[in-house]
This record gives sequence, C-alpha cells and structure tokens, in this order.
Amino acid sequence: MKKLFLLPFLLTVSACVDPNTIEVTTTPTNDQRHVKAVQSLVADKMRDPEATRFKDDAVIYQTSAGDIIVCGTVNAKNAMGGYVGYKQYYARLRGNTLVSFHVPSEGDDAGIGMKWVTTACTQAASGKMKVSS
Repeated sequence: MKKLFLLPFLLTVSACVDPNTIEVTTTPTNDQRHVKAVQSLVADKMRDPEATRFKDDAVIYQTSAGDIIVCGTVNAKNAMGGYVGYKQYYARLRGNTLVSFHVPSEGDDAGIGMKWVTTACTQAASGKMKVSS
C-alpha cells in the first residue's frame, strides 16, 4: 500500500527535473570584451537601448560548457521615460548569442525576479551551477 501511495509523488518529483539542464563548473575571468558584448546585447533588449546605463561592476565567468556568464548592474527607462533604478542582471552568452538574460522587472514587488538573478549569480561565483543546454 505504501508503494502505491509513493508512486504519484515520485512521478511528480521526477517530472520537475528539466532534462535539458546540465551542471557546469564556472571560473572567473577578466576578459572585458565579453562585458561589452553582453552590455550591447542587453541594451538592445531594453525599451530605450541608447539610454541604458551600466555600472562598472560586472563579474565574468567562463563555464565548462564554453558559455560566458556576466553578472552586473543595469539601469533602463520605463514606458514613461523615467529611469527605474539600478538592478542586478544575469546574462549568459554562447558565442555571439545571448542565450539567457534576466533582470527583475519594474513590478517585481514579490522579489521573485531579484531572487532568481541573485541565486544564479551566487551559483556562478561558487564555481558550480546548472544551466540549460
């Protein structure tokens, strides 16, 4: 009877694992050309790319899969044309393509987006993280 009770739970838990996720190691790097590439791609995703501002605090990591991860701080304009304030961002670059980019939205009152970015950047700094393949 116990086995039948646990079966739906195990199926539910196993369904939560993303098969396209791989574990990678990360190593800090100082190659600033990656920062400029990521900043250009990130600015292009903003409402007003020319007005997007970045702090000089970007941290760069090389993954064992060959991707580049950049964690930094960005300020962009909202729909009203005003700056929303500096927010931490996470970006992953594969070659010349931005494969993952996260910045908390202006309406992130619950802090979910900020928690995601903080967790991803903390994992990158720890030397090991999971990324989509």
